[in-house]
Amino acid sequence: MLHPRARTMLLLSLPAVAIGIASSLILIVVMKIASVLQNLLWQRLPGTLGIAQDSPLWIIGVLTLTGIAVGLVIRFSQGHAGPDPACEPLIGAPVPPSALPGLIVALILGLAGGVSLGPEHPIMTVNIALAVAIGARLLPRVNRMEWTILASAGTIGALFGTPVAAALIFSQTLNGSSEVPLWDRLFAPLMAAAAGALTTGLFFHPHFSLPIAHYGQMEMTDILSGAIVAAIAIAAGMVAVWCLPRLHAMMHQMKNPVLVLGIGGFILGILGVIGGPVSLFKGLDEMQQMVANQAFSTSDYFCWR
Repeated sequence: MLHPRARTMLLLSLPAVAIGIASSLILIVVMKIASVLQNLLWQRLPGTLGIAQDSPLWIIGVLTLTGIAVGLVIRFSQGHAGPDPACEPLIGAPVPPSALPGLIVALILGLAGGVSLGPEHPIMTVNIALAVAIGARLLPRVNRMEWTILASAGTIGALFGTPVAAALIFSQTLNGSSEVPLWDRLFAPLMAAAAGALTTGLFFHPHFSLPIAHYGQMEMTDILSGAIVAAIAIAAGMVAVWCLPRLHAMMHQMKNPVLVLGIGGFILGILGVIGGPVSLFKGLDEMQQMVANQAFSTSDYFCWR
């Protein structure tokens, strides 16, 4: 006879694996559609019109129109494309399923249009909402929080191609004062994360390591220079943290998402002209290009930052 704890973990393993696979497949489908649209906007269309892909007018125009298009989706779609990701945690409460079509369309438009943001929050919101809505129908005895944890774990595994990140996150968030052992609480989320990671690996392999040459001989001055660089980076980050909520509140005083995101797209277009095409899009491939290309100067990296 199986121990009751083992029986519970085995019962949760099947929905955990299913949610992990589904989370990865949703991510892959969205990314593939966005990639096709991105190729149309940034490769085929400018080539057909005889415009250079890195033309300032093209970069500003596409990003401005992308902001307007996303704003129209948010304003007129049912559910207004879900909550504002700037005001929500990465793993939040499930949104109504009626908001998901608008959210998915806005996500695809943003990724394809060159907005330099990743899909983490929107795809997490989509997967959590679907897992809660479907899971509540199939297994109503399982509470919403369990479905939320499984969907977020599966999505994290799919995004990073490994369950390690999910293990690090949930070993902290699930480590409460409950009498249930930590491993029992981690088992199903890790199953979902592993299933999501393995499914992603069948289609593509995200590479987060950078091909940086070996540094060589360490010297005492490196400690001082490294500390200075770290202090500058921390100071810049703190300034950004201070500015973000104030700029966010100022922009939302306009009460019109089309206008707000249209202006935001125009500003991103100007930054894209300054930084070049490598500063656009979600950033994984561009990060590899920045490291591999030795022709970039310090001023180039400063502009991208």
